[in-house]
Amino acid sequence: MIQNMITPRKFYDRVLNEICDRLMKEISPAYTYHSLRHTLDVVEMTIEIGKAEKIDDYHLDILKIAALFHDTGYVNTRKNHEEESVNIFLGYASEHRLGQEAEKIISGCILATKIPQSPKNMFEMVVCDADLDYLGREDFIEIGETLYTELTNCGEIADRTAWNHLQYNFLSNLRFHTQYSQTHRQPQLEQNLLTVKRLISI
Repeated sequence: MIQNMITPRKFYDRVLNEICDRLMKEISPAYTYHSLRHTLDVVEMTIEIGKAEKIDDYHLDILKIAALFHDTGYVNTRKNHEEESVNIFLGYASEHRLGQEAEKIISGCILATKIPQSPKNMFEMVVCDADLDYLGREDFIEIGETLYTELTNCGEIADRTAWNHLQYNFLSNLRFHTQYSQTHRQPQLEQNLLTVKRLISI
C-alpha cells in the first residue's frame, strides 16, 4: 500500500495547475481579495517563512499544499470555507493517494487559518503567518483595498469608517506566531496600525 503513495512534492506538482485554474474560474468575481493572487502569495510566503524556520524539504512540500488549498472552499461557500477547503483537499488526496500523515498535517493547517487563528504547532504557525503576511508589509493598504471591496460586494461592511475601525481592531489584536514573522513583519504591522489610526482620527 505504501508503495502506491505519492510524495507531497509530486502531489503538489500534479494538482497545482488544476487548483489555480479552479480558483481563477470558480471563485466569485465579487471576491476580490480571496482570489488566486492571494493564494499564490500565501504559497510564496509559506515557503519563505518555512525555510526561515528550518522546516525540512519534505514537510515544506506539505505546507505548500496546505497553502494552495487553504481557500479552495470559496469555490462552494463563503461561510465555514475552511472546512470546505479541507473537504476539497481530502478529495484530491484520496484520488492521488497522498497518505494519512500528510492529510492530517494539511487539514490541521487549513483549519488553523480560521479567524481567530488557532495554530497548535510550528507547521500551522507557518501557514497562519503566511495567510496574514500582508498585514505586516508595505503593500498593506493596496491589498487591504481588495478586501474592503470584497466585503462591500458581499454586504459585510457598511462604509469606509466601519472598515477603518475593523482594520484597527484586527491589527491591534494580531500577533504573528513564528520568529521570522515577528522579526520581519511585526514592526511594519505596528506602522500600518498607526496609519489606520490616523485615518480614524481624520
